[in-house]
Amino acid sequence: MTDKQNMRLALLILQHGDLEKAKAAEAFVVGNDEAQAESSQLSDGIYLVKADGSCELFNGKNEKTGWVGVAVKLGSKAVTVALHDAADGDDITLTTADDKTGWDGYKDTYLDATADWDGQGNTKHLQEIGLNAAIVLQPGQYIPSVGEMKLVQLFRKELNEALAYIGADEIADEWYWTSTECSANYAWSLYLNYGNLYIYTKASGKSRVRPVSAFIS
Repeated sequence: MTDKQNMRLALLILQHGDLEKAKAAEAFVVGNDEAQAESSQLSDGIYLVKADGSCELFNGKNEKTGWVGVAVKLGSKAVTVALHDAADGDDITLTTADDKTGWDGYKDTYLDATADWDGQGNTKHLQEIGLNAAIVLQPGQYIPSVGEMKLVQLFRKELNEALAYIGADEIADEWYWTSTECSANYAWSLYLNYGNLYIYTKASGKSRVRPVSAFIS
């Protein structure tokens, strides 16, 4: 192992108090490092993604079956878009109740909301509140943050070309929920036609949801 990995293993031994557990934790971290390295070596673009995480740059000549998502990569930012909207594309509420958890992760300004890339963490909190049961998320999927949904909006034309090519549902000219919350009552929704960003009541306002997942990570 490298000096960095040896040092990390030593720290993990101190943390876990067990060599085998530390080695298992180190293997997980190294594997994640390798996945991130693989992602960083990929060029920017639109990718077709398989269930095992393997991907192929979309060129219009790819196989049309066997894909579980379409990804967009731009520098260090990337996200894999699900093949279909949740709830069959219906406009739905985001939660079943307002937030009473005392959470400190609200983004109550436009500037903070657009800088939010933690869709996974946001979705976990929405599930704690009471995520609408119509939003069925497969393992690894989550509701995109504002930053992630803005990336989808930026490349919606290219994503839709790839989605249509493999027989999936295109991302519509509609309002889509993000997982970025503004307050206990409100969350941000993005209008993909014009790019408007607005807040709606989580438990009564309605928008579409397009699940996403991480890309090569």
